[in-house]
Amino acid sequence: MLTKILLFSLLQTIYSVVTKFSVTSCETNTDLMQDVILSVVPELPQTDYTLYLNGDLNKVINKGTSNYAITYNFIPLSPTIEDLCADIKESNISCPLTSGPLASESKGKIPDNLSGSVTIKNEWYDEEQKRILCMLFNIKL
Repeated sequence: MLTKILLFSLLQTIYSVVTKFSVTSCETNTDLMQDVILSVVPELPQTDYTLYLNGDLNKVINKGTSNYAITYNFIPLSPTIEDLCADIKESNISCPLTSGPLASESKGKIPDNLSGSVTIKNEWYDEEQKRILCMLFNIKL
């Protein structure tokens, strides 16, 4: 839970200290979501930013997990596993996720009291432990 709190703290309030902020897909051809497109607006968030996730989902997802691996200044923090449906409830999508095109939009902020680099790998898995998608966030403060 502490790692989840740190993640949301990291994605909560920023000013002019962010020098790099990117999100990329780390998808493979076996993921349940293909053709993943990720973007952040604005690219260097000031106070608020919006994360856009688009892709094609190959099956209905009733439940699953959202797994986080966070590295802060090259020090790995304890991984966190959250309920996927609870984790996405702040976005414009909810469970069950239907098969076909998926478009998600979620808001976030980054704190201004951190310095250095943060890497966040977020992987979604279905109830059968098949990976749905993989997102990699790189933030330099």
